[in-house]
Amino acid sequence: MAALAYLLTFTTYGTHLPGSEKGSVNVKNCIPGSPMAPCNPDREAYWCSRLIEAPWVLDEEARLLTLQAILGVCGHRQWIAYGVHVRTNHVHAVVGGDAAPERMLSDFKAYATRAFRLESVVNRRRRYWTDHGSTRYLWNEASCKAAVKYVLNGQGVKMACYPI
Repeated sequence: MAALAYLLTFTTYGTHLPGSEKGSVNVKNCIPGSPMAPCNPDREAYWCSRLIEAPWVLDEEARLLTLQAILGVCGHRQWIAYGVHVRTNHVHAVVGGDAAPERMLSDFKAYATRAFRLESVVNRRRRYWTDHGSTRYLWNEASCKAAVKYVLNGQGVKMACYPI
């Protein structure tokens, strides 16, 4: 049985480091529903010292470019975008299609990066996104609806969203 859709989450480079007070996930607590890893300032400082450039925060223009890129990928690949919300430091997307969720995640980041590099007013950098991301399988309509509700209405003030 194939998943109906996936809840994909990925973050901008350097904005969600292991050990931060926001919480993080590691191999000991990566099961959905398990608590986040506790705050650890030394661990966060270690990872901060390894950054090769400043953290990347998406301004309004970059959020809109990211949203357009994601919707463009979905159109090109014939994937279904049920809900997308681009925030200042992360992206949530509920997407269905005939590809592995890791492929979707990779394509979304690649197309958004290409859009940034083609747009002269967006800051040119080496890294825009963190490696990897979260790929949660949504097996039925109820879980898909719940994920879309979370993505569109559970994030605080709406930023760049689809559907509006």
